[in-house]
Amino acid sequence: MNGLWSGRLEAAAVVSLVAAASQVMDREEREDENDAFSSDYTNELTETRALIQELLTEHQETDPLVAQIQMPLSGKYVGESAEDDDGDQPVSTHLTFDTGGGIEGWGYDDVDGPYVIKEGRWSTREGKLGGGRVAWIEKYDDGFEVALRGQIRDDGVIRAMWASDRGISGSVELVLNELADGEEPRNMKRNMGGPQ
Repeated sequence: MNGLWSGRLEAAAVVSLVAAASQVMDREEREDENDAFSSDYTNELTETRALIQELLTEHQETDPLVAQIQMPLSGKYVGESAEDDDGDQPVSTHLTFDTGGGIEGWGYDDVDGPYVIKEGRWSTREGKLGGGRVAWIEKYDDGFEVALRGQIRDDGVIRAMWASDRGISGSVELVLNELADGEEPRNMKRNMGGPQ
């Protein structure tokens, strides 16, 4: 009987050690994943801030008349995000583009809720008709941030890639849906996808 109980105790000890080792390995794997998410966002945030500075310089070097002509239309942009966690959702962003190359705004994602743009820039390259680039950082009411970098297509649509400090990334396509108060329509066919 002693040999049987001794064997059972030994087996129980081995099972306990295996379970504890498994928990430690799972915890280390989760920490590695969190570090990877943090690192991905840190890299994206660094690249977004670098682009914001590049756009500032680019805008300052652009002829003011060219910048005024090529300035994107301010207003409500709508679209849908494509997210790597399968959390795709409708989005709505109110953007104000200023003549100095700044972007201000706020928005709402159907799942993630409201946010404000806390830092943003736009620019077009002189000698290039239409198009341009944007970069901004969103701060959500839930406390997380998103860094976004994108292009303004010749038709006014904004296509961008983004990453959040929650470890989620994806893309979005934003189409002008409604002009801001005081915004003069320019080429509505070009900027809103339809005839005047």
